Amino acid sequence: MTKGRIPVKRTLRRIGLAAAGLLALGLAAGPATAAPPVVVTLWSWTPVTPTMKAMVAAIEKAHPGIEVRATIQPHTADFTAMKAAAASGTLPDIIGLPPGAYTQEYRPDLQDLTATAEGAWGKNWQTHFAPALLSEARLGNPKGDAAFYMLPQEAQVINIWYNRDVFKKVGIAGPPRTFDQMIADAAKLRSKGYIPFYQGGATGLFDGWMFMQIAAQTDLPDLLAAQQGAPVWNKPGMIAAARAWQRLFTAHVVQPGALSALQYPTGANLFAAGRVGMISLGSWWLQETGLASNPALKTMSGYGKFFFPALSAKGKASPPLGGIDIGWGLTKTAAKSPAVEAAAKIVMKELISGVGEQVALNQLNDLPAFAGMKPQQTLSPHLQSLYDTYMKELAIAHTHAVGNPVVFQALVSGLQAIGAGSETPQAAMAAVQKTALAQQGK
Repeated sequence: MTKGRIPVKRTLRRIGLAAAGLLALGLAAGPATAAPPVVVTLWSWTPVTPTMKAMVAAIEKAHPGIEVRATIQPHTADFTAMKAAAASGTLPDIIGLPPGAYTQEYRPDLQDLTATAEGAWGKNWQTHFAPALLSEARLGNPKGDAAFYMLPQEAQVINIWYNRDVFKKVGIAGPPRTFDQMIADAAKLRSKGYIPFYQGGATGLFDGWMFMQIAAQTDLPDLLAAQQGAPVWNKPGMIAAARAWQRLFTAHVVQPGALSALQYPTGANLFAAGRVGMISLGSWWLQETGLASNPALKTMSGYGKFFFPALSAKGKASPPLGGIDIGWGLTKTAAKSPAVEAAAKIVMKELISGVGEQVALNQLNDLPAFAGMKPQQTLSPHLQSLYDTYMKELAIAHTHAVGNPVVFQALVSGLQAIGAGSETPQAAMAAVQKTALAQQGK
């Protein structure tokens, strides 16, 4: 793996451009050329702007013939902008994508990256990624379609974080072990003026993740089957998970107005400011150590994590869910210019296994997807323990994405209806089931 400068001329020749044409494309290195750099456009919701700015600087330093224009927005704004751009045929060259439904939504606009991956890492390129990540990268592909429309940069584990200092102030000894205890803890937090559990219900991804964390406890086999397209959303275990989701609202665990709230930036900012007791986030919360000046965040000493607590006194907490945090897709927009397409492939490699990803890992943006990469700095004992625990959990984590975008949207709509009290869990899950059957032509 090359972590330093990769000569642009050699890389472009490897991916198929004739050496004689490099000067004409303005990508050859060296002081003799006066051609402007090739511009590669990129949109995503992550890594956050300061991290991406540092990543871009590292990539451009390694490849002076390339300029990366990155636009980073919060989840909702980024996905809204991408929908509009896809509809108008104006997507950027590279787009950040979660796995499953979100990747499948843009599949018509994306290139198959199999040949690109072979050009970057050789014919055995798949050995550099865990099988679970490769599987999730293709989650939702039509039957018989083995193409990779995205390649993972970073992985994640989702869980619930809690503010240790806030818990101590209100007299809570540690994270809840049961759902009933979580409800009681929420009441204590609320009585002291804190938001007990922040849910950004207007961010559908986080609604889906919360439901899946619960369903992994009530009916893991059917959840995994449903993610792959099986019409099993109305099974008893899935309805039980929907009831538990409903109870988060009826028992006032989540804040008033949760369904119109945003996880980012609002929820994350309130949690960082010490106004929230619990919030559903994941391993990427470690990035705050490189972004904040608050000692409690700088070392994570003020924060701890847990999986959704047991729904019954004799039950167990939910198992780890996780997989790809962010993957990169190469759009058909990039193919309009051979020079841009070639440069975009270089940028993608640096984002996944090169200088760009190393910058992100050094800021603990999330967990590496490419084998062998890791943060270069020495971490505090608590922070190192959190990081090591996440890496172990990632190795056994179950999928955390739904493959079909239409079904996923039906699930989010159903969960929001349950939270609003306009649908019963049974009726809402029956509607999701109907959508899943319709997607199979039944």
